[in-house]
Amino acid sequence: MSTTFANRSKIITEMMKFSFHHRAFYCYLGMSVWIFFLITVMYKYMSLGEETIAVKKIVRNEYISKSDTKFRKIYLRACNPPDSIVRGSEGVVDSDTWLLQGALVVTRHGDRGPLTHLKNGDKLPCDAEPVSPLLKSYEEFVSNASTSGRAWWVSVAGPFHNFPSLPARAAGTRCALGQLTPRGILQMVTVGNILREAYGDKLNLENVEPQGKKDTGEVLSYSTRYRRTYQSLVSLWWGAARGGAGGRAAAAREAHSVAFCFRDCACAALHALSRKINTQAKNRLESHPAIKELVSKLSKVLFESQEHPDADVVRDALLAYMCHDAPLPCTEKPKPPTKTKLSLTKKQRKFRPNTVPGRKILDVDIDTLNMELDYINNQVDFNNEIGRKARDIIGKYYDTKQKAPLDFDAQMEREKLLYYQQRYLDNADGYEDVVIVKKNLDADFNFPNDARMDTDFDEDYKEPTPESSEDFCIKKEHVMSLFAYLEWSYRQEIKNIHNRRRGLLVAYGLIHNIVQNMIRMISENKPKFVLYSGHDKTLQALILALGLNNYQHYNIQYASRMIFEVYRKKDLRDEFKFTKRKAVAQDFYFRVVYNGDDVTNKLSFCKSRQNVVMKVVDPIDDVKIYNTYLCSIENIVRFIHDDYFASFNVTNFKDACASYGNSKHIY
Repeated sequence: MSTTFANRSKIITEMMKFSFHHRAFYCYLGMSVWIFFLITVMYKYMSLGEETIAVKKIVRNEYISKSDTKFRKIYLRACNPPDSIVRGSEGVVDSDTWLLQGALVVTRHGDRGPLTHLKNGDKLPCDAEPVSPLLKSYEEFVSNASTSGRAWWVSVAGPFHNFPSLPARAAGTRCALGQLTPRGILQMVTVGNILREAYGDKLNLENVEPQGKKDTGEVLSYSTRYRRTYQSLVSLWWGAARGGAGGRAAAAREAHSVAFCFRDCACAALHALSRKINTQAKNRLESHPAIKELVSKLSKVLFESQEHPDADVVRDALLAYMCHDAPLPCTEKPKPPTKTKLSLTKKQRKFRPNTVPGRKILDVDIDTLNMELDYINNQVDFNNEIGRKARDIIGKYYDTKQKAPLDFDAQMEREKLLYYQQRYLDNADGYEDVVIVKKNLDADFNFPNDARMDTDFDEDYKEPTPESSEDFCIKKEHVMSLFAYLEWSYRQEIKNIHNRRRGLLVAYGLIHNIVQNMIRMISENKPKFVLYSGHDKTLQALILALGLNNYQHYNIQYASRMIFEVYRKKDLRDEFKFTKRKAVAQDFYFRVVYNGDDVTNKLSFCKSRQNVVMKVVDPIDDVKIYNTYLCSIENIVRFIHDDYFASFNVTNFKDACASYGNSKHIY
């Protein structure tokens, strides 16, 4: 019996040992399976991640997908793509305390084609339409309003009669010079959406008087006589007022100057100041020989012809590639000349058919101009020295006494001359003689050397840039170097005393008009909304005159916006009688918002402790809280009437212009 029990205990002991060993084995086996499972899952996850990244790289355009953060910032800052235009602090105040009286908006037009002829520039995809339901809706709106080929708001008599409401696609080119692009339209529609969201209900932007009824004057719109600014105005109004955009566009008024100077335009000091500023800009470029050489190399790749390589002109040309998702160009190797048989007919031909485009290209130019430059006739003084020389040149085409009609070619030459006269007058780049414009006439208006209609320009015509045998491709590093130099240059310009003074003179008429409309908003309760559809030069001068010091503000993006908001205190109870009283000047305040940022406390005349400071919640991000400011309306009125010309040591516009009028040099 005891033997049986001992055997049984021994067997149990052996079984326990065996079970213990197997338990360790099963543990190791389970851990191995678990590790294998983890490795498999992680590998699958990593492979999916790589596929997702690859898809993103395909979807993104070449410039956005670059890993280099600096280049991405340049793209976003310079091109201002529509999806990056969002609402900032527009209309964000304490609505329980303040009532919005009105808003005044100054904009730059949307994305456009280059201003200078580029090599193969007609192949740039400027006309490529972004995939956007918003853009398609706007195009349908214009199409439905265009029963006779043009929208009804340009069919009526007015300064913008017969202007196209959509960018025209010229035959033989995808990138018209200086014309608004579909991307530019979408940018302005997006800006309009922001205005509608911020002010639509408060100012009744969609409420438009029926056609034929007298305008109440509650809304004013101004645009320069350029297609890109008027088309920007129409698309902005569609974003802001939807169905009411047509009525707003039909009532738009013409501004005869890029500066919106109204009655305060002529100023002799501007030319002297501009000459000094341009000389300083050239000296800055000379002090950076590496950048100067880079600008020269880029110019040879980009331009058909060139005389004075300029960093800003090169920047504008590069934007035509960057903002339209086109690969940066390279120099093309010159093709070997092909042997051709001589013939009697070839010698008799005046033009070479393989190098000279047909007559259609001239039609395109006239269509592109669309008589946009006619208003210069009323701006040019033909009695001064420059005017007399211009009159002599124009005389052979145009009899001022008998008003003889011009033929097609003569009209083209006259438009070109007036365009370049105004261009060099505006730039004041040391060009004292208007005859200098003949050097560029043919090149900038698609007149090849052999196809010119007038031989008087032969001796001054500059041949296109010769083909370079040296291979050179523009890379993103070149773009970053150029833009870094220009940012540094903008820092110098915004601090330059001469540039500040020029900005004061250029922007005086616009600021004076803005203040007048502010006063009317207070006293007459109208207008409620004022729009100035302008250019980068418009906003640059305004920024300088207002005393803003950030160079990024001075570097104007496409579709930029500066908004003046006028507010009134809601609580108008008398402090002593506890009864409601009438509003007085001290009850009105304003704020300035630039591209969504509140810059009120950065204005030169609004840095006092009397500003109203309030904490507000961001309209997009509810978690974000920031300070916003209100400046007394009396400050800007005092600024324009008393302190505006203090740096000139005078008290009015006429004396400020005369202060530089008699001297040729500025120290």
